Amino acid sequence: MMNAKLFHIHVVCMVLITGICAATVCADEQPLFAPVPHDRSMVDDDATLKCRLRSEPSSFNPILMFTAIDAQFEYLLWDRPFVLDKDLRWSINPDVVESFEFADDLLQATLKLKSSLRWQDGTPMTSADLVFSWQRILDDNVIARKAGHGTEQITQCEAINLQTIRFTFKEALATNKWSVDFPIIPKHIYEPLVRDDPTMQQSDACVQANRNPIGSGPYQISEWLSGERIVLSRWEGYPGPKPAFARIIFRVMPDNNAALLAFETGEIDEMSLAPQQFAADTDNQRFKDRGVKIRGEQWTNYYIGWNTRGPNAFLTEPAVRNAIGIAINRPLISERVFFGLFKESAGFYPASFTGRDTRRTSNNFDLEQAARMLDDAGWLVSGDDGWRYKKSSNGAEKVRAGFVLNLVAGSQTSPRVADIMRSDLRKIGVDMTTQTLEWSVFNERNLNHQFDAFLSAWTCGPDPDEARNLFHSDAAQSGRNYVGYQNPKVDALFDRGVHETDAGERARIYRTIEQTILSDEPYTFLVEAPTLWAFNHRLRGVSLSPRGPLHSYPGIRGWWTPKLPQPTDDGLRTGLPQSDAP
Repeated sequence: MMNAKLFHIHVVCMVLITGICAATVCADEQPLFAPVPHDRSMVDDDATLKCRLRSEPSSFNPILMFTAIDAQFEYLLWDRPFVLDKDLRWSINPDVVESFEFADDLLQATLKLKSSLRWQDGTPMTSADLVFSWQRILDDNVIARKAGHGTEQITQCEAINLQTIRFTFKEALATNKWSVDFPIIPKHIYEPLVRDDPTMQQSDACVQANRNPIGSGPYQISEWLSGERIVLSRWEGYPGPKPAFARIIFRVMPDNNAALLAFETGEIDEMSLAPQQFAADTDNQRFKDRGVKIRGEQWTNYYIGWNTRGPNAFLTEPAVRNAIGIAINRPLISERVFFGLFKESAGFYPASFTGRDTRRTSNNFDLEQAARMLDDAGWLVSGDDGWRYKKSSNGAEKVRAGFVLNLVAGSQTSPRVADIMRSDLRKIGVDMTTQTLEWSVFNERNLNHQFDAFLSAWTCGPDPDEARNLFHSDAAQSGRNYVGYQNPKVDALFDRGVHETDAGERARIYRTIEQTILSDEPYTFLVEAPTLWAFNHRLRGVSLSPRGPLHSYPGIRGWWTPKLPQPTDDGLRTGLPQSDAP
């Protein structure tokens, strides 16, 4: 039985300290991680930050956001009551929240917003905005793939007064604190629009509102030149702490090689590095003169998603997917493609979530065993051409064992992973081809389940229940269960996990979930990826989280650059002894 407890936090003053997550360079030896100084005269408050963007975002409406590209903008354009700190811990945002309290039975919670909150058009942000946002997220017309996770546990969201909201939950769950963590949009902007377009994304008016949002965060959209750049300008009326950069320019650069050249020439100030870039291409004076590279731990897995319910009969059988899984040479992929920087996947959860043996890999490379498994599944090698075949369900024709693997355009590593896979699968009679797609097309195909297989990456969230959105049957249509995976046992275990408050028992539940899913293999997990990043020498205030440097709070809000010494009337630079001046 759950112990009753009271959780009350009155926010008086709270400082979020930036830090580093297991980086290869010690934080106290690296100015990159230095927090904003108390003396703001040392900070260049008129500086421009130049960031790399792999592709354009799908939306700036935080309810509709769901990709990693979208997430780069969320904390910049929007404020929300609860955030993820650098350790991905659920945290109250002291710039938004006056107080937050759970009732003894955990079936209700009360949130009080600060009275100083404003939308970027000057309209006060109130409890009515939060209630309206919750209603939109739960509206069946709205596709809230990310924002909708957990909010269905809230049965009532009531505005008590202008600043106070009371939440009522269906059940006393261990995850109720995550259920209240949803984005807030301005009611006065969207309420008139949803009368004509309840989806919030089809009408011209909604498209315009989503593309040029009236947000609540410290930055506003000042320019969006499709395919080239997105420019944010600091909102000088922001009631919270002022961020250091006056402007942030996101340059759209899908190609990694072009991005590295842009970094070395100063066109961008930060970028994620491909393994070859980290290991070899940055080992030159051009790069060293411009910046520093950092490696840190990350909860990211590279994987192959299999369409378990698609028209390709070869992929609908777990035994076949298991066979393909052990026919993939992970050690070779790690060595040749990822330069030994990545390690073989042992599962999709961090070991700390489940108590899993970190030394175990999910499966071992064995082509002979893979061939036997395919034989047992009825996919037999033809003496005519060497490919495997199986009679169709009606017995009228033979189906070849094969599939098309979708790759994202611009990736340096995906084609090389595919080459290794193709070579080994050919040896056991499986015909694999590839198709390279632009990110937007790749993503749309996944959403609509229009693929055989795809190669991508997934970063685990801060609570193991977040994986429900990938693996629960309910997420196959409106969530991110792109592969259409369905297993009643897994569904029931997820439902148990949210009710369990004992940490040890909860870990055992999610360990069983992980083991069951690995056995069914709707995804084949390949390697665990670290954070590999390049930063300009002048950048400060960076912190690495298990999701990298961009997807935790304060993220880019906490970055800054030192003010350069200014010339004096006599030609000398201020801040230096006269003997040091040129």
